[in-house]
Amino acid sequence: MIRRDILDLLQCPACAGPELTLGSGRRPDLVCASCDAHYPIVNGIPDLVAPEATPAPGTYRTETLANVIAGVYDVVAPVMSMAIWRCSPLRYIDHENRALGRARGGVYLEAPIGTGVALAPCIAPYHDVTVLGVDKSWKMLFQAQKRLKKTGASFQLIRADVNALPIKSGAVRSLQSLNGLHGFTDRVGALREFHRCLEPEGYFSGSTLVRAQTDMADAVLERYERYGIYPMLRSPEFLLQEVSAASFEGMHFETHGAVMFFAGQRTTRDETETASPSTRPASKKGASKKGGAKTSRAAKTSKGKGTAKSSRRAG
Repeated sequence: MIRRDILDLLQCPACAGPELTLGSGRRPDLVCASCDAHYPIVNGIPDLVAPEATPAPGTYRTETLANVIAGVYDVVAPVMSMAIWRCSPLRYIDHENRALGRARGGVYLEAPIGTGVALAPCIAPYHDVTVLGVDKSWKMLFQAQKRLKKTGASFQLIRADVNALPIKSGAVRSLQSLNGLHGFTDRVGALREFHRCLEPEGYFSGSTLVRAQTDMADAVLERYERYGIYPMLRSPEFLLQEVSAASFEGMHFETHGAVMFFAGQRTTRDETETASPSTRPASKKGASKKGGAKTSRAAKTSKGKGTAKSSRRAG
């Protein structure tokens, strides 16, 4: 069953309620104390995907593809990495070890975890870290569960959407996303969620397939895009700009064939909080108390213009 310390890290993906409890029904599930939503637990893996009235375009296609390739992924992936992407599989292990080490004494999140092929050689029972693995494909999760159990290490797998992670804000110390960005249908939204889950100065790293590195890789990626397997893939510089725009700093990258490895950290201060809607009414109320009605209106107008100008300069 799910440990108490793991439950303390989770939140409801539908309403962001901070408390999920074990249900009392015949079938194991988690219940949100805020909205009373029920999430089933399958073989120890909670299904924390919030129900969508209108699923995002490409959601079912991407998930179906992941389920299809899960059975052959461990055989095909190393071959593709060496022959097509021109990147040694051992580089993934190096980056996995580095990210895992940054989580010492805290929470390590891998999203997506896939079949756990990169994580399994790196974790051990004596590691002082809480390991969470997230994926939306059941078959990927079951493969990862089977592999990670052999290590004897403690871990918790969760079925979840990277655009609505069921993890409390600031709970993660190190987050790894190996070969994830090029497969996300909403990459900006996923990066926003990664930023939210990380603690200030939390470590963020991963890898992704990129264009304009080798002719063979570009030909394969062109086929992938033509058949709708992956969204539009860009150059390393373009992807780095997207990551930096999501309030990550100190970003650096290296390319090995068609694979780009990147690393950085969450900004210490969340700029979105300083300009949040909840803070604006308070400042206006303070201004209205100091002067008359006309003066306060003028002050609000000039203050609003000044804020808009400063935010443009900051952007």
